[in-house]
Amino acid sequence: MTKRILAIIAILILTTGMVSAQQDQSQSQGPVKVQVSPPGKDSKPPAKDAVPSPDKYRFTEALKKLQSQDVPKPPRAQSTVPPLTVVPTPLSGPRSRDVPRDYVPKKDVALGLTGQEAVVVSRQWQDAGNIPAPGKDGRVVYVYGAGMPVVVCSPLHICVVELQPGEKLVGEPQIGDSVRWEISPASAGTGDGAMPLIVIKPTAAGLDTTMMIPTDRRAYYLRLQSKPDDYLARVAFSYPQDQDQQWRRFEQQQNAARQSKDEHKDTKVLPDAVASIYWDYDIKGGDPTMRPTRVLDDGVKTYIQMPIATQRTEAPVLVVQGPDGGEMVNYRVKGDVYVVDRLFNRAALIVGAGKHAKKVEITRRTQIGEEKNSEQKGGGL
Repeated sequence: MTKRILAIIAILILTTGMVSAQQDQSQSQGPVKVQVSPPGKDSKPPAKDAVPSPDKYRFTEALKKLQSQDVPKPPRAQSTVPPLTVVPTPLSGPRSRDVPRDYVPKKDVALGLTGQEAVVVSRQWQDAGNIPAPGKDGRVVYVYGAGMPVVVCSPLHICVVELQPGEKLVGEPQIGDSVRWEISPASAGTGDGAMPLIVIKPTAAGLDTTMMIPTDRRAYYLRLQSKPDDYLARVAFSYPQDQDQQWRRFEQQQNAARQSKDEHKDTKVLPDAVASIYWDYDIKGGDPTMRPTRVLDDGVKTYIQMPIATQRTEAPVLVVQGPDGGEMVNYRVKGDVYVVDRLFNRAALIVGAGKHAKKVEITRRTQIGEEKNSEQKGGGL
């Protein structure tokens, strides 16, 4: 194969030299006259001196010299080609000294059984039906802890998240997309009862991220979504756990009051004037340990006589139905009688809170004031 290549090279060199020599000779002789022989006559052969002799060029020596040199042989083709491995480019920017330079973070990781179950639990809470309720002055009220609240905002409008009065921020709110969302704090009111506010403004529509607000009482987790036109002007929360704590504190106060009153028991509790006593009360619900044995009033105060077992159990809370709804009313404990310093048409004794609460309803069959009207009508007849 090598000899053939060298022979071809020699022939090319020889041909090139002959052509160049012929051109030089034609230029030295001047313009060439072309004689055209008349038709029918044979043309004369060209002169012998027109083509140079190959003996003037030393092609044989050059060919021998090229053959004597060592020509490297081409490498043999490998039977198998190794696969191409793509190495990801390391991320630019400062790195910690503890992280190797060739470390490249993965785009995704495989979760084990524990991680998968944890994701399912978290997703159930995020997708829980935390149904919003209408509040005062256009507020959208979410139940804290029932699920992840959704705050819908839109560009060129502000959304305000209202926290509990007296609550204080202990850090800056953290948001997943801090570039396209603007978060700023504000407050309403002064003193210990001031209400902290979080003002939210998106810079574009079609955004979806999450935010966490740390306070001295709890941590709020919110989902933020931006729409072209729809938005929530005010978002607030209800706190059922705090209501349970208020009931417990009230029950503790009632128990403390009952213990202090038991030390100064008055054997004579019920009124003496039988004519002024009203007995017609309807008692429903509860169980024997908390259902009153009788209820009566003297036109000024109401007396609720309880079973003896109530003294060894949790004291109930008295809620009286008024014109503005239910309100808790204090009572004094004297032995087995609860003394209420007022009259009522409907009331309830409640033990516990939430789903496990027990309730006894007390209803005055004749509404307050109807006795006097009936007496006035009867006297006129």
